[in-house]
Amino acid sequence: MESKIYCLPIKTPDGIVNLEINHTVVDKDDDDMSVTLSTTIQGETLSYQTETTEEALILLAKNLPEKWHIKSCISCRHGHFCPVGNFDNELFCVTDFAPKEPRDLWQVTENEGERKSRSRTLFDCCDHYQTQAEDYFTYSDYYYEVTKCK
Repeated sequence: MESKIYCLPIKTPDGIVNLEINHTVVDKDDDDMSVTLSTTIQGETLSYQTETTEEALILLAKNLPEKWHIKSCISCRHGHFCPVGNFDNELFCVTDFAPKEPRDLWQVTENEGERKSRSRTLFDCCDHYQTQAEDYFTYSDYYYEVTKCK
């Protein structure tokens, strides 16, 4: 079992709020993992147990107060998952070009040096942050899941 506390930036109508997130991963074996994500928002404790960190953050995003939005790599247009697989809580920052399809990400996720320099957690955020949009390709289900499946 591995537990870590993250500070997750949330955009609110009053500005940025940093939520303290307790992230626990229980890796039972190679194909069986459990992720628990918990936090307190406006006095209410929220907790989600899923198979991946991505799923837990999507559930959190869907249950945030109105006009609150996660502002981290998982919701950034430059945060892409690997087309041939990634570790839990990992995506890749691509700010130097605009991929148009998954195969455009092959070099940056399969070259060991590129992969290492671009790897981020889903909780990270940088100065290049831009919100995902329907008209901009991001290799991630986050935008669809949060905006279309609410």
